[in-house]
Amino acid sequence: MITYEDALERVLKPLVPVSVVSMSLTDALGCCLAEEVTARVELPGFDTASMDGYAVRASEVPGGGVCLPCCFEVAAGCAADRSLGAGECARILTGAPMPAGSDAVVMQEDTEREVDGRIRFLDGVQPWENVRFRGEDFRVGTRLLDVGQRMGPPQLALAAAAGHAEVRVHRKVRVVVVVCGDELQPPGSPLASGQIHDSNSVLLASLFRSAGAEVVVLPVLPDQLEATMAGLDSAVSRGDLVVTAGGASVGDRDFLRPAWERLGGQFDFFRVAIKPGKPLFFGSLRGVPLVGLPGNPVSTFVTAVLMALPALRRLQGQACSESPTILGTLSAPLSNPGNRRHFMRVILDDAGQVCSAGVQASHILLSLSRANGLVDVPPGTEWPARTPVRVLRWPGS
Repeated sequence: MITYEDALERVLKPLVPVSVVSMSLTDALGCCLAEEVTARVELPGFDTASMDGYAVRASEVPGGGVCLPCCFEVAAGCAADRSLGAGECARILTGAPMPAGSDAVVMQEDTEREVDGRIRFLDGVQPWENVRFRGEDFRVGTRLLDVGQRMGPPQLALAAAAGHAEVRVHRKVRVVVVVCGDELQPPGSPLASGQIHDSNSVLLASLFRSAGAEVVVLPVLPDQLEATMAGLDSAVSRGDLVVTAGGASVGDRDFLRPAWERLGGQFDFFRVAIKPGKPLFFGSLRGVPLVGLPGNPVSTFVTAVLMALPALRRLQGQACSESPTILGTLSAPLSNPGNRRHFMRVILDDAGQVCSAGVQASHILLSLSRANGLVDVPPGTEWPARTPVRVLRWPGS
């Protein structure tokens, strides 16, 4: 067996990001930048009102009680048709450009309209109060987004505000999910004796889609060598990354590894010193990487988070392939009496308190459904309450 760090290094080392394309902002959600994004315009492009109210000369409204005639109005999207003269105010709406001659905005709530139409100011205003300055957010040429950054809604909005209709990104990675096992039946279908519903296809497909991948799920492969070979050959021809679940051990009906070898596939490693998920392997065929996960649902998920997600991030061109972690504090003890490091399912609350999500056996999906993180507990370890820990997260957790 090899260590988790060694296994992860071997998985990531040969991987290179997928090809680069120009993509519209509406399609680029979840993709990673292949070129930095710089500002083509200033934001704001002019001094602008930050709220509805009245544009004034601040020196003319030092305190409450001042009355000024409202001589014109400036709305968002329109330029003032004249300058603000001495002893005047102008109605102005949020986002509208400040008229020449004005240097402050008195918010609408601090004003009253007199019977004669003049505006009475109930409070004074300071110079440039309630004004957003030209280029306050960014100026032309400012570097806004770096290579390797994932494009979420805020990043897409920033690129749009900076004048971009499309960005150069790595195309979406296609992950092919292959699940093995005669006992597996589609969710919701009747079950004969010895059969169970296939949860791993749903588990992996949703995990990779939430991480920004395009996912292809093949039909469940039966425990037969020829069928497994055909399924793997199809998977390699259709994807950038193949992720399998089940059939990876050394049992009489585990055909994944021999099928891969018969197809000419190469293996890098077969077992990793972690729990859950010791029967974990990595290889390649015709330049397409394969991450082979164990079949117990919790083992499948944990090893997908530890190995397959970093591989996906590397292929996506993300700046960092490692899974994010958050610092928390144990609210109850965690122990690992075994001889392998145990990635335990935990619940991290809003206060940063961490506790076990329940039974840690590799077939217990209920505790996995309650968890929103994993804690790496070394072998032979007993951690008391109040121990600081790092909680590993996954998309959607």
